[in-house]
Amino acid sequence: MGTRRNSVSGISAGDDAEVMYVSVEHSQLSIGEIHVWMARLGDDHPATAEFLRILSVEEQTRAAQFSFERDRVRFIQAHAILRQILANYMDADARTLTFAHNRHGKPYLLMRANDPELHFSVSHSHNCCIIAVALHHAIGIDIEKLRDLSSAIAIAQSYFTPAENRILGALDAAAQRDTFFALWVRKEATVKALGTSLAANLGRIEFDTGCDGLLRLVACNGDRAVSETWSILGLDPAPGYVAALASMHPVRSVRMQSWTNANH
Repeated sequence: MGTRRNSVSGISAGDDAEVMYVSVEHSQLSIGEIHVWMARLGDDHPATAEFLRILSVEEQTRAAQFSFERDRVRFIQAHAILRQILANYMDADARTLTFAHNRHGKPYLLMRANDPELHFSVSHSHNCCIIAVALHHAIGIDIEKLRDLSSAIAIAQSYFTPAENRILGALDAAAQRDTFFALWVRKEATVKALGTSLAANLGRIEFDTGCDGLLRLVACNGDRAVSETWSILGLDPAPGYVAALASMHPVRSVRMQSWTNANH
């Protein structure tokens, strides 16, 4: 697969990370590099039954609790794909991976002796799943399908800062929708990287538009120095979707690849 620059980079101030769409080998993951995997979810995925067998008993129990079959299937697929991707970095059987959660519910891998210190983040919206993997530092990723959302302004008033609401209020309907989702994925990705509660922290993270029109992180819990250390990248994951990647450390490069069952 050839390389191309991401058409919607949205890179934070002072960040020169490069976003490329390439074929990558797991062994190529290095410090300062993040791999992002895109996968399609769907009711007709031929491997869903196989995927269920990869999950832990706890994950299978959670899957069985969904009221709607579509949600159950997408949960199974997303968690099994995550297991397969992480297992290949660790040279392990996907079924043997063990996860735990911090006090805010963020999942993390329980490492064995000599395992690489892998950090990951996963998000899915409708039939798209996105997974980010990095070494040695926490990351966050979020994806949303662009859609008309009648409650967008009400949501923004509850979870966005006054400055962010002023940005939205100055836009026409179409631009308002796109900017709302661009803000949402950046804020949620940042909260995921922090590993804290989403509802309690969305309003503590503030973005603004720079002179180039790109959204940039300007404050976190009132600290305006965060823009010098954080890397927030807008991604172009698939037509009709918007995504963002957040890291508290500098990012040298981001390599994106589509996942298929044939990859593994």
